[in-house]
Amino acid sequence: MKHALMAGALLGLLAVAVAGCGGKSASKSSSSGSGGGQTTIAGVAANNHGTKTVSTSAVVELHDYYFKPTVLEGKAGATVTLELKNEGTIEHNFTVVGQAVDKNLQPGDSVKVTVTIPKTGAVFFCKFHKSMGMVGALEVSGSGGMTGTTTIGTTTSKGYGY
Repeated sequence: MKHALMAGALLGLLAVAVAGCGGKSASKSSSSGSGGGQTTIAGVAANNHGTKTVSTSAVVELHDYYFKPTVLEGKAGATVTLELKNEGTIEHNFTVVGQAVDKNLQPGDSVKVTVTIPKTGAVFFCKFHKSMGMVGALEVSGSGGMTGTTTIGTTTSKGYGY
């Protein structure tokens, strides 16, 4: 009995430590803010919190477990400075496929990164919470769609192949 209590306490502390270090959490927060619901980006379920047209700069909020906005639209080849702000309660990450962007942010942290809007689109995600829907996209504005388009309810997303 004494050993069982000690083992239970140890497991509880381990679970708290893992959740605080950016690992996957067992609970999933509900979607809130602008947008909401889910879409599919490059075959991955994403928590949808809006689309924003960008030109030279934008703010991207990292929440528990979504990006706001989820989709950034701009001109093909445009270089955009993003101010990333972790508004969540746990560590998050911002990774852009094919652009050597991989930043970890503790709660309350902010950092600036530079991305390019590629003509074929690109995916960004939190490497800790991608499976929980923390996925977004860089898209060419007015592109009219890309191959691999999938419609879910009234939300359309584009395939980015990564």
